[in-house]
Amino acid sequence: MKNFIQSLLLLIAVIVSTTGAEEEIYAKEGETIALGSTSYPAQSYVYWYFEKKDGHQLAWFNPLGGKAFSNDEKWKNRLSLNGASLIIKNLQKDNFGTFVCKISAGGRDSITAFKVIQVNVIEKSASPLLSGERLSLTCSLGSVPQNPPEIYWLSPKGNREGNKGTVSITARSEHHGQWDCVVKKNGKEKKFPVSVTVVDLAPVPSHQYTSTVSPLTIPCSLIPGVTWDQVKKKEIEEVQWHFAPKLSSGTFSDNPEHLFSLDLEKLTWKKVQDNVKGLSPVYNIKIGNLSLTKSKATVGDRGRYTCSMKFKNDRTLKTTVDVVVLEIIAHPRAELIYGQQVNLSCSTGEQLPNDMKLNWTSPKTSSPYILYPTHITVPEVGKEDNGKWGCELWQGGNKLTSVEILLKIEPRLSVWMLVIICSAAVILLLLLVLAFIHYRRRKQKMRLRRHRLCQCKNPKPKGFYRT
Repeated sequence: MKNFIQSLLLLIAVIVSTTGAEEEIYAKEGETIALGSTSYPAQSYVYWYFEKKDGHQLAWFNPLGGKAFSNDEKWKNRLSLNGASLIIKNLQKDNFGTFVCKISAGGRDSITAFKVIQVNVIEKSASPLLSGERLSLTCSLGSVPQNPPEIYWLSPKGNREGNKGTVSITARSEHHGQWDCVVKKNGKEKKFPVSVTVVDLAPVPSHQYTSTVSPLTIPCSLIPGVTWDQVKKKEIEEVQWHFAPKLSSGTFSDNPEHLFSLDLEKLTWKKVQDNVKGLSPVYNIKIGNLSLTKSKATVGDRGRYTCSMKFKNDRTLKTTVDVVVLEIIAHPRAELIYGQQVNLSCSTGEQLPNDMKLNWTSPKTSSPYILYPTHITVPEVGKEDNGKWGCELWQGGNKLTSVEILLKIEPRLSVWMLVIICSAAVILLLLLVLAFIHYRRRKQKMRLRRHRLCQCKNPKPKGFYRT
């Protein structure tokens, strides 16, 4: 009788399969799956069978609380029930096939077949990949049903990739992360994730904008999730920073300066020359940060900076950043007297592209001034012009950077000037008094000298006298 029931169940499963009513489950080896619904009618007897080979009974339970699982070694400790749902842990290669669930309640039987189809997900390329190497992914079925599902890949950015479950592309930073093989049929889909590691430098903006009153950071780092140990696996040989100054012609020097080299053993930076423009590395190398920084930028920082990583067989990764420094200059100077003229010029050292512009900011002023694209002329500065003047660099609706200068405007006769004038008058008066005293003393000395030369009352003149 038992064999008859099993044969009947298998026959029903085959009939269901041929009519297309059986449920298809897509899974990969090692996965945990749940077959069927957890709910079931009251006072039900539930039986689970595996149709492969001899229709082996896997599990059963009854309304009295009785429950049992297969004693077969290949299913041992891998089966459990959640309501009427069969849970299979660590799916093995020979576990793929058709599972049959029979639910008996009130003299009626309900039979459902579940066809578990193996999905093979393979990353053919060696991991980790170096940017520029070939990334190959394959997603296929162990057995193809009569009405096969749609299979494709989703990249880490969510883009659909591949043709019939196969991807073969040149690896870049945007390919680092989780890829999903998607198996889709009848509006249902299941994803099979694969982790792909691509050793690459994170993309950086081509231009870094700053000013002479702002700090400077030149970015260079590994893409998130890539460790230094993975970099070492790709046989890293050197990491360096170079700088090509911006020339007056608008081009860059053909002989870049070598600024820093990385000691790969100690993971510390070494200055290649003393003149490193006040830049210093950010010491977060173990987490992939290779950036340079400076507390305040100068016009001498204008130029092209290159961060490079060289690997075995002359494979090189690098990022290039052009540093643009905004500067504001006051001519003839920033400290002025009422009524003087001042010219304020703002520049990056080169002609601005058509999509960029400069905006000026000033203290609240009623004084007229002449505004040009790159400079302001104030014919006669006054008290209202005293304070901070600013220049902003804009591109579209984004402010890239800004710079400020402080103008100090003093009255024609300022307090200090009055102090100086009064001090000069006092000094002159003191000099006159001293000169007068000196003159009086000298005159008194002359009188005393004459008095000493004549001491008798009636002096007689020398010579002969008649008596």
